[in-house]
Amino acid sequence: MAENKKPKEHLSWWYFLAKYVMLFFFKILHPYRIIGRENMPLTGKLLVCSNHVTMGDPIYLGCAIPKRQLHYMAKAELFENKLIGGFLKSLGAFPISRGTGGAQGIQTAIDLLEEEKVVCMFPEGTRSKTGELLNPKMGMVMLAYKTHCTILPVAIVGEGGKPPKVFKKMVINIGKPIRFEDMGLTEDSGMIYRRVSRNVFAEVQKLREEGLDIMENRWKKV
Repeated sequence: MAENKKPKEHLSWWYFLAKYVMLFFFKILHPYRIIGRENMPLTGKLLVCSNHVTMGDPIYLGCAIPKRQLHYMAKAELFENKLIGGFLKSLGAFPISRGTGGAQGIQTAIDLLEEEKVVCMFPEGTRSKTGELLNPKMGMVMLAYKTHCTILPVAIVGEGGKPPKVFKKMVINIGKPIRFEDMGLTEDSGMIYRRVSRNVFAEVQKLREEGLDIMENRWKKV
């Protein structure tokens, strides 16, 4: 069950402003529903794990997740320009380099989680062009094992199950948090990592299917 305590962290004024500016345009560009906001833990180490369907997914999730600031990985190349890099960092992004295995980015994610902040990951590693879920990579589970964080599964669903498009329906469905104690991460094992990754993404798949049902059958009731 999600905790209802006051969060320890505070949104930076810039993140707060950007969030509500984007929400304004969000309402204009998309008929949308955000389901499950009450599932969001307001304190503690949290890893948000979502499917990945558009370049705008970090913005969608930032708008959907209440009261806490998201920190998410972005390609290191985006930070080469100091102006753009500074802007991204102000919105919670941090660089990860594929060429070096992403060790520095992973350590940043670990440090943020140990500080009881929220890290957002797209475990598929790339965008799905069809909207169907791809196979998840094990990075999210490795982070959970190292930090004993909670995982929050989320599904971003466009109309017809495809990636969201402007002026088309969209559902962001936030699932129930999965506590570290309930994941079965008993040891640092690739086999266990794969099993738990599949289990987490099975929850994302259920959220996606529910989102499709809402769009097709229950849109006006939600």
